[in-house]
Amino acid sequence: MAQLRPLNPELEEIARKDLNEVKSRIPSDLEALREWIKKEPHLKARTDDQFLIAFLRFCKYSLEMAKKRIDYFYTYKSSAKDLIKSRRIDDKIIDIARSGIFCTLPKPKGPGGPRVHFMRMGNINPAIHTVQDIFRFHIMRCEIETNTDDNWNISGVIEIIDFSKIPFGFLKQFEPTLFRQMASVLEYGIPTNLLGTHIVNASKEAQIILGLIRNVMKQKELLNIHPTLESLQQAIGKEYLPAEYGGTNSSFDESEKNYEKLLMSYKSYFDEDDQYGVDEKLRQGENQVSDLFGGSASGSFRKLDID
Repeated sequence: MAQLRPLNPELEEIARKDLNEVKSRIPSDLEALREWIKKEPHLKARTDDQFLIAFLRFCKYSLEMAKKRIDYFYTYKSSAKDLIKSRRIDDKIIDIARSGIFCTLPKPKGPGGPRVHFMRMGNINPAIHTVQDIFRFHIMRCEIETNTDDNWNISGVIEIIDFSKIPFGFLKQFEPTLFRQMASVLEYGIPTNLLGTHIVNASKEAQIILGLIRNVMKQKELLNIHPTLESLQQAIGKEYLPAEYGGTNSSFDESEKNYEKLLMSYKSYFDEDDQYGVDEKLRQGENQVSDLFGGSASGSFRKLDID
């Protein structure tokens, strides 16, 4: 019997209809994935039911795709030490949790709808927070959600970003290689779908740049630029926005306090995280990994093979 949280009826229907989930088959699907992990000498991965089913659901129960995603998930942990640094909950992670930068809102966009994230760029202090610090927090948050948030995993996530008062010192830290690494991890290593990014309070100059970016995107509908708060409220719905933005979906302050409790409850989880990852010397056959993060190739496993 699989040890899983029960889904509410709306999510259960979405998982059945859109993700090919068959309840009677879940135990055997999970066991097949566990058996594969045991047989891969290069890979040491978590094998608990709730963690593994996140990848099966994201991959619509394609076992081969789930294998690739899990492999990539742990490969980035082992290969991108310069990007993610420590995986432990340290003073920097706690400071970011308390800084008002990130907010995970308690109510998703409908019972079976996506999770709503909010980010306030103006709260970033570049004298304290590096791009790597912010990204590390975000990735750790994603991993917690992999284990705790069925809406996030099944229905996806909506990201809302307030561009007001962005510190120039923070923007100067971005480099093409760093951006490429971050994009690769988010696209291939995280088991959720980004349903849309909504930008609010961007300057006219930033709106022009964002408009140019959207013009070259394959999925232009994923980037939404709102000239006013009213535009954002209309697109998302006030009932799904925090009080600070005219909504009724809790507040930044309350959401941060609740999230810090959840974060600290995962301290031991991240303390033991160093034991999981990949050892490329033990990787067999055609699955030799090239550098997934922009370096020279050392084999035939390519990040694009995951598509």
